[in-house]
Amino acid sequence: MPNTMRSLFWSRRKACKPQKFRQVSIFGQTSEKRITTMLQFLGRLHILVLHLPIGFLLLAFLMELAVRRTAPALRPAVGFALFWGMASAVLAAGFGYLLSLGGSYDETLLGWHKWLGFSTAALAVALYFFHKKNNASKFYLPLFGATVLTLVATGHFGGSLTHGSDFLFADEKSDSAKAAPIANIDSALVFADLVLPVLKDKCGGCHNPTKRKGELVVLTKEDLLKGGENGPVLLPDKPAESPLLKNIHLPLEDKYHMPPKGKKQLTDHEKQLLDWWVKAGAPFEKTVAENAMPEALRNALRAKAQESAGPLAALHLSPVSDSKLKKLRSEGIEVYPLATDSPFLQVLFSGKKNLTAESLKKLKSVGENVVQLNLSGSNVDDAMLATVKDLPHLNRLHLEQTAVTDKGLAHLTQLQFLEYLNLYQTQVTDAGLEQLKTLPNLRSVYLWQTSVTNEGIAKFASFKPGVFIDRGIENDSMFGEVTLKPPVFKTSKELFSDTLHVVLESGFAKAKIRYTTDGREPDSTSIVYEKTLVLDASGEVKARAFMPGWTTSIVVSKSFVKVRYQAVALSLARQPNPRYKGEGEKTLIDFQKGGENFRNGKWLGWQGGDCVATLDFGKVTDVSGVTVGGIEDTGGWIFFPKGMRISTSADGKNFKKAKEAKYPVASAIAKPSTKIFSESFKSVQARYVKVEVLSVLKNPKWHPSAGEPCWVFVDEIMVE
Repeated sequence: MPNTMRSLFWSRRKACKPQKFRQVSIFGQTSEKRITTMLQFLGRLHILVLHLPIGFLLLAFLMELAVRRTAPALRPAVGFALFWGMASAVLAAGFGYLLSLGGSYDETLLGWHKWLGFSTAALAVALYFFHKKNNASKFYLPLFGATVLTLVATGHFGGSLTHGSDFLFADEKSDSAKAAPIANIDSALVFADLVLPVLKDKCGGCHNPTKRKGELVVLTKEDLLKGGENGPVLLPDKPAESPLLKNIHLPLEDKYHMPPKGKKQLTDHEKQLLDWWVKAGAPFEKTVAENAMPEALRNALRAKAQESAGPLAALHLSPVSDSKLKKLRSEGIEVYPLATDSPFLQVLFSGKKNLTAESLKKLKSVGENVVQLNLSGSNVDDAMLATVKDLPHLNRLHLEQTAVTDKGLAHLTQLQFLEYLNLYQTQVTDAGLEQLKTLPNLRSVYLWQTSVTNEGIAKFASFKPGVFIDRGIENDSMFGEVTLKPPVFKTSKELFSDTLHVVLESGFAKAKIRYTTDGREPDSTSIVYEKTLVLDASGEVKARAFMPGWTTSIVVSKSFVKVRYQAVALSLARQPNPRYKGEGEKTLIDFQKGGENFRNGKWLGWQGGDCVATLDFGKVTDVSGVTVGGIEDTGGWIFFPKGMRISTSADGKNFKKAKEAKYPVASAIAKPSTKIFSESFKSVQARYVKVEVLSVLKNPKWHPSAGEPCWVFVDEIMVE
């Protein structure tokens, strides 16, 4: 579009800003307004035509494969589908470009979607004419494949624009957290536990960091208080006049009603909740018990929580004390609450090869509260599973890649609350599946790479038709090469003092794992993983999976740190934010990694400032390196540190700089991840080590909330 037309569009937007996209009749307008309104109308046609190229081009691809195998008579139909795929792709790209000029989208995602859309249209045109002229060429099918792959990538980024960047790859942890029942409405956080889920469900599709309709995001306290292009949506001095409330109560036919007509609407109880919350002053940090919530609304929320929580809702359990949980963890039992103040517990034994029946028996003391048990990749066997009788309320059970057989499944028949069971790559047969018929609440069973037959599944499904059975993809794909899943590190520890055994597993039994420990990317010449790796020094292990006929997996890596000293004390120049204070200073020297959840109490967080910690080792000793653990979640305003300064001292007063390092700052929104930052320096005699973890301080210019104070999180500081 010429620059004059672009400026015309934006001048129209500025003129209409107080009444965002008001629709008026084209007749009687000035020529400038008529052009702008027509461009807006054409842009919105993108939504109507975008699925046509997907359908036509994928249909053409499937028919082309059929032509080459069993149905040559379909060749004319391929040309028909390619023509309409080409035509609709060009239309979708053109309309999409016009729609993109309206703004309110994440620039990075929009850029990928736009240029991939143009590429799809160009490839579709080339493919159509290539089909007409020379469909026997050896380049024809690769061109077809490239068109389909580009089409899929375009659709992915388009979905990310409208549904959020993690829509397709939401991980199981977030699903579990979402499904965790609210055991006690009175102790629930008003915003985080009650209001935010409503805003995410009914408003988050259009008002999220990747699709900022009206420049408004509703998923954090900071964004809600900031408001959008038309000003604040919460008015503390006049809560009843807050636009957030006024828009949800407008008639459905009103163009300013929120959510818009055609979208999933708020229920009466959800409207009542938002009404009460805003008029109560929009409390963000308080619990229900700390606010005067009407009893009728409280009862409605309690009933809703019980309805959505499944069979666990009927349980009335008290939370397990922190002291009891810490005692179990000190004995090697990784047990954690599902959510803050929740009585429900999850236990993680995944990848443990030294598991014993005695270890499992230790769960008996908290057995009533355990609802999730992960034994995947462990050495658990049929005999050990007998201990599940001590976990009467078990709701989710992971047994994938274990030695469990039909005999072991006999121990599960009394688990009345079990809903999810993963048996991937076990020796289970039809006889084992038959035993699961007695489980009244079973909802999902995963049976990929087991000996269960189609006949066994059909028989089971006829008896329990509501249960979802997943057998995975067991045959080669009709689309040729398929990308392998990357290897999985089954070693949960990242810190060690002597030696560490590192276990790797592939998602496909026939795949070979190749790895490196020298920082290079693994390739076909790298060492083949055949047995457990034994590390006796700090280092990074990189691995990827290889198999003939399959596309090599992506590289996965994990850093492991050998810790020589443990500080006797640690002091902070600035205390962390009260919301993320863990167990105080000792959190940074307890040799416990924080994992991927920055809310789990094992991370300390600072907003708009650096972490400055001084470690005291009690006596002068040789020090030659520092390692710091960090986490990044750019969508949550959390960034890896931009640098680190290390100073040493013998008396705690006179410090001398030992090392200073700088790190790159994220340039786009990325999937949350953790990382270890290690710096070595010339060995020096010191009792005190000062570590300054330097924050980015403010969200970068590319960030949807540029300029706002961002976070830096640290889970452990280790000295070598």
